[in-house]
Amino acid sequence: MKNQLLVYSILLFGMLSAYSDYSFSMGMKINGDGSAHVTEKTIFLFESSVERKAFEINMNLGESTILEWRKFSEKINYHMKGKISNVKITAKREFDVSFDAGAVIVDYDVDSIFSQTKVGSRRTIYSLLPDALAFDRTKTGQTSIGNNYELYFEYPIDAELIGAAPVYDSNERKIMWRGPIAGNWEFSYAREIALSLEVSQFFIETYDRAASSLPLILLPLFALLVLFVLVKFGRK
Repeated sequence: MKNQLLVYSILLFGMLSAYSDYSFSMGMKINGDGSAHVTEKTIFLFESSVERKAFEINMNLGESTILEWRKFSEKINYHMKGKISNVKITAKREFDVSFDAGAVIVDYDVDSIFSQTKVGSRRTIYSLLPDALAFDRTKTGQTSIGNNYELYFEYPIDAELIGAAPVYDSNERKIMWRGPIAGNWEFSYAREIALSLEVSQFFIETYDRAASSLPLILLPLFALLVLFVLVKFGRK
């Protein structure tokens, strides 16, 4: 009973405590179809041994909801707006930062965050939706990321970067932003299917159309056959 009261007391203290945010990072690896896998990592510092114990209890309980972890940092959330699935939450001590540091990592898949514009028969441009990012907004409506924030997008290997804003750093297929920074976030890339794939898709679609219309073609032929048989036997 005493142990239970101790646990409850620590958890309650943890909920009322003010943990210090250390850093936040979000990486988004974009798939060929415009869906993506997102990894968000929030690192915060414990102000006392009681706060550290509250974190360890939560971690050992295997808590797996955003709500349960937000008491440690308001940064723990989904920062992409879309159809979210396959959520996985991992908590760990972050000894590389400090003995009094903890981290919560949120992994999830997200869809419906890009618009798609067909350009010709083989080229498609993918553009990030204006409200896809769920970060703070300035009074003028611009997206804002704070100090010790890092945000990066990794686009598909066969894609061509069209443009991005605000000012960013790049490394191969990754573009990165580091806070503090505010602006109208833009990101677009293009993919072009190979000519051989286009030809293959043409024949598949042609076959599908032919297969779906086959009953409509056979029905008149069958009717003519029935009519022929009736006329032939009617004469007899």
